[in-house]
Amino acid sequence: MKKVKYGILDTDFISKAAVIKANKHSLADEILSFPNYRFFCHQYMKQEISKSKITALQQWLGEKIDRGYIICYSDKQILLQLSRHIPHRCFSYYRSFLKKGCDMFSASFYINHFQALDDFDSDIVNKEQIDAFLVILKNCEAQIKSQQSYGEIKAFVLAQFLRFVFDAEACVFCSDDYGARYGFANLGQIPCISILSVFLKLVFIGYPKEKIDPYFNSYIHWYTESVNYQGYVKVWTFSSGTNRRIKVNLNPILDDMFAGKYAARRDGDLQKIN
Repeated sequence: MKKVKYGILDTDFISKAAVIKANKHSLADEILSFPNYRFFCHQYMKQEISKSKITALQQWLGEKIDRGYIICYSDKQILLQLSRHIPHRCFSYYRSFLKKGCDMFSASFYINHFQALDDFDSDIVNKEQIDAFLVILKNCEAQIKSQQSYGEIKAFVLAQFLRFVFDAEACVFCSDDYGARYGFANLGQIPCISILSVFLKLVFIGYPKEKIDPYFNSYIHWYTESVNYQGYVKVWTFSSGTNRRIKVNLNPILDDMFAGKYAARRDGDLQKIN
């Protein structure tokens, strides 16, 4: 029996994977059919997507959660589960998960935004105390600006929770923000899968090229139409005794994947095999 793998979906990743399509079937749907995977998201991702103007994406996510393809955890559910395992320490454990997630991005992020959580001191754990803690958490979160990577921090909290409660190592299907992926992989020791490295995963799983091609062409179309398109992607290569990122043309990358010229790094980037 193969070991079940845990995958956490973040907002940026699923927003992009949902618009990359082949014959009206999205890359996001293909990912959810990966063998031996269980997929999770944090309630915060659902909230972020509910604020978007893409109604179809909202409906897609709601349907996948309702049908059990994606398991969505709220902070309340996380605290309730923690309270069953560590009845008198669930708040301190949640704070430690959150602080580690904040530290990936800034040493002062937790102090600047969540100091009030440290003032919540209770050995009593019941519904009323959990609700009181969540009120403080919500007030703290209200001060955070949308561009401050808080969705990634919530994904990190969820990954730490899954590790603690289920003894499961999760990977994060993560945004194209290299800084966020670097934080997960190197500081949080949580492997990442980027949109681009998903195609390499499809190759390794055994998808034929004719099935991947339409998705990759859709990805190229989406990528070239994006406002940040620069005509290339960055991959890693080892030369002159060190690893460095180089610019490569996007179009031949899928052929090169099938030719065995790339490996996936822990941070979700591609590594050229020399």
